[in-house]
Amino acid sequence: MTLLSKTTLLPLLLLFYGVELLAQSIHLKDYNITEANDATLVVVKAIEDAKAKGIRKIKFPKGTYHFYKTFAPDYYCAITNNDNGLKRTPFPIIGFKDLEIDGGDSDFIFHGKMIPFLIENSEHITIKNLNIDWERPFYIEGEVIANDTDEKTFDLHLNTDYKVQNGHLYVMLERDDTPYERDFGYRFAIPEGDQMEVGQNIFWDKKLKKPLYNTRNYQLRVRSIEAVELEEGKVRLKAKSRELPPVGAVLNSKGAYLSNRTSPAFRVFKTKDIEFNNINIYHAGAMGLIAERSENITLDAFNVKLREGSERMVTTTADATHFCNNKGLITIKNCLFENMLDDATNIHGTYVRVNKVIDDFSVAVETYHPHQKGYLFGEAGDSVRVVDHDRLLPKTEAMAIKEVKYINEKISILTFNQSIKGKIALYNGIENISWNASAVIENNIIRNNRARSILLSTNKPVVIRNNYLSSQMSSIRITGDLRLWNESGPTQSVLIENNIFEDCLYGGNANQSVILIDPQYKNKTMMDPKYKYCKDICIRNNVIKSFENSILTAQSVEGIEFTNNKIVQTNTHQPIYPKSPNVDLRNCSKVNISSNTFLKSNGEKGTLKVDGKTENIQLSPTSAFEFFSKMK
Repeated sequence: MTLLSKTTLLPLLLLFYGVELLAQSIHLKDYNITEANDATLVVVKAIEDAKAKGIRKIKFPKGTYHFYKTFAPDYYCAITNNDNGLKRTPFPIIGFKDLEIDGGDSDFIFHGKMIPFLIENSEHITIKNLNIDWERPFYIEGEVIANDTDEKTFDLHLNTDYKVQNGHLYVMLERDDTPYERDFGYRFAIPEGDQMEVGQNIFWDKKLKKPLYNTRNYQLRVRSIEAVELEEGKVRLKAKSRELPPVGAVLNSKGAYLSNRTSPAFRVFKTKDIEFNNINIYHAGAMGLIAERSENITLDAFNVKLREGSERMVTTTADATHFCNNKGLITIKNCLFENMLDDATNIHGTYVRVNKVIDDFSVAVETYHPHQKGYLFGEAGDSVRVVDHDRLLPKTEAMAIKEVKYINEKISILTFNQSIKGKIALYNGIENISWNASAVIENNIIRNNRARSILLSTNKPVVIRNNYLSSQMSSIRITGDLRLWNESGPTQSVLIENNIFEDCLYGGNANQSVILIDPQYKNKTMMDPKYKYCKDICIRNNVIKSFENSILTAQSVEGIEFTNNKIVQTNTHQPIYPKSPNVDLRNCSKVNISSNTFLKSNGEKGTLKVDGKTENIQLSPTSAFEFFSKMK
């Protein structure tokens, strides 16, 4: 080939590959997307075209786009820890391989009950550069402008949509704007869940935009709430609580339990290798992201945050992120999670319970918590083991599921590849040990939310590094239970290092610690001193600033290292539980507490409490802690 032919061929090749690359992408400007109209039909058409033509990228021009549920396709979804049902979505990412959606730093504004992104049965998916919000939030919010200690009432100035009807206060969600709806929609708003009576509630500090100190004192008993509308935007409430909320506090209520988690921002199911980059979720009517039965999930600058300039107190009405029955690696880095009504992240499996022993090879199992109906526990080929429901002890070695027969959303029949005769009993738990994920959680800020920062139940290695953590309850909770949520996955290796913990535990909830390791036994006598639920938890080189006493509570752990941590007692608040020991160990072994510093305001050492089942404690002579008590 001559030099001339080479130089002629090169531009042709570049042109060919450029055309090929353009053919593999869709730009929404070519679909005449506008900011003035409902973008749902345009986006659904683009997604359908991408699937039909094998296109790998969908790009938005920067703008503000509105999505209504009127023309959104619907899919029935059983979503663990959320509300099941028919879900409408403008982004049905189902059955895709190699797809990137680039929002172009646009705002996506949703209207009514929808799931913005429904991602299922897909591989190699990237979602980036977009912001998610709702025009009307899934809660009511109002400032306390007066209270009356004699009448036990307080007055609210409400800045969200509401309705007072027959003495009840309701959250009003957005419905279709049609003449029929305007004339008759009120008849259906309650049964369809768009008019929800106030339920779960919490009071916020307006200036600090965080839950009130000792906020449990102001929590309203749901069934006791009586409402009177004084004038438009002004409502008087009477309800049972420990104390009346102070003037200036902000009430937030998201409606009744088991009906207020309808609209997570992202639903991920049976998907492998998915990345989220540069995402801002300003609000969602459930979790920011819920991922199930998926593998290798990366969140980089995936933020759940207040919109700048917004008067809202709350972002998501449940967890910022939640991962159930996943495997591979979960990476959460460079994220900001703030002002949620639940945890920043929860990584766990879920036990099912034995409802009936069918024969020597088969059992009927049930989901227990109502938010786990329809939950996909396992499939043929998965490895599982049986767990004692009281003692949380494994009763079998790993065995394989041969077949799963789905009966209904609560009951399935599992058939195993080996006999279970004499090994299983009614109400025992069954744990799926094939689907547990490793996790790296680093360089994140978690603050100003109700509940915990990080909740863990996984038997794969977890690293929690270089984070700032300040939540209303424990910053890190490691647990497992067969009582309520049935979260499975006894931790086997957790490294917690180089984090800053600052003034968590301010909600007033009992039995909390900055770091809380507490598998849930029926009672203390059920803890077997020969068996430890968790293993190998290393807590080192952290800065822990706390007004509250309880720094570490650990129960049923083999191998705890608590070293080189700097602990500072702050005066931000008065301790709510001043008599709690700083470190409390129960049924633990192989414990190393050394090289920590503890700056207490009274100059004393930290207090260490151990029970009679705890053994093999290494406490350095220069330790910042001394024994407070040893209990039998």
